[in-house]
Amino acid sequence: MILQNNIFVKNYKIINLLFAGIFGMVFLYSGIFSAQKNNHPIPSACIVKPCASTGLSRGFSEIMRLNFNSAQKYNKNSIPIFIFFLFQLILRLILAKILNKRNIKTILFSDIAFSVLLYIYSFSGLVFVN
Repeated sequence: MILQNNIFVKNYKIINLLFAGIFGMVFLYSGIFSAQKNNHPIPSACIVKPCASTGLSRGFSEIMRLNFNSAQKYNKNSIPIFIFFLFQLILRLILAKILNKRNIKTILFSDIAFSVLLYIYSFSGLVFVN
């Protein structure tokens, strides 16, 4: 059982670091490309109108530049979703650092509960579109 816990903890740390890397790349992308310069490689056109995710990457770029009002104009959901990504990046890095075999169950269930609740809050504007 101890060996299984050690393997689980090691794998969970790796998964947390992989997710932190993905979230970090989202922030790097948002920091490199500017909504004002209109140099985003992702087109803003949406096949189905209206599209709830249109302007989301431009909104992230504006948030990275602390232009919150402009971010809201690009997409009203950009700030809550950005908060989700930011909290998840921080949480993944913290969990990769503090996780050990003694506290794995408590941390795992807390991580799941917090992440699910934050997801529901952050993505409700995209998921529950009228």
